[in-house]
Amino acid sequence: MSENVTKTKEQDGQKPGEDYRDADGILVCGKCGEPRERMFPAGGIFKEPHLVPTMCRCQREEADRQREETERAEKRRRTERLRKQCFPSSGRYAFCTFDADDGRNAAQSTVCKAFAATFDPKDPEGLVLYGKRGTGKSFHASCIANAVIERGFSCLVTDIKQVVNLMESSFEKRSGNLERILAPDLLILEDLGAQRSTEYVMEHVYDVIDGRYKAGKPMVITTNFDFRERILNATADDPWGRVFDRIVEVGFPVKYDGNSRRREIGMKNRKDFKRKLGIEGIES
Repeated sequence: MSENVTKTKEQDGQKPGEDYRDADGILVCGKCGEPRERMFPAGGIFKEPHLVPTMCRCQREEADRQREETERAEKRRRTERLRKQCFPSSGRYAFCTFDADDGRNAAQSTVCKAFAATFDPKDPEGLVLYGKRGTGKSFHASCIANAVIERGFSCLVTDIKQVVNLMESSFEKRSGNLERILAPDLLILEDLGAQRSTEYVMEHVYDVIDGRYKAGKPMVITTNFDFRERILNATADDPWGRVFDRIVEVGFPVKYDGNSRRREIGMKNRKDFKRKLGIEGIES
């Protein structure tokens, strides 16, 4: 019997909150007042009535708290693991979130938020974020990645150069590298069209996009190509024609325009650096 258990509730000298035994000899929690034991009648292998432990409200609440903390810790570990897998070489975007969005692309942000909030890895419909360089496409793509990761889905952010490098490996490794790109719940493919449009490059890009298409897995693609002028109305002799056909079928277009944010950020950073060095008056 525990040292803090008294024989009866009424026993002289019992401390407040101390466990006790009631008139029937049942152990009762001194805090919540619920029993910590149950009396089972005689029967079966037991010739006499016997006491068995049971959880009082305090113990149930503590067990629930510990279980929830274990679940939260496991979610944090899984989220961190998914994030590292998602951003293998672009750590600067690993913590982009919609909460950090400045709202300058409000309509585009609304579409991207809705896509992330309703993301279904079995729904092949994705997004094509298109427009000039530096207008926020990569930021929103990374926000989507982090949002779906928080929901427990896997994601990979990569670009055409990385895809080509992976596919240039030996034949034995090529299949595994392609599977690595096709396996995640969501693929975010950056800078479509930024590299030279050689037949070799486009063949690898097509293998990836066609593989995702045939598997029914969604993609988010960022590109400087104009969706309506170039992608949607590609001519028969366009070298990107096969790739565009796949994109048009499963990619919802989201246009980005305006001034380059990278230039604005660069100007601000230069001003801040000059202020730090005390050389504001020097032209650069």
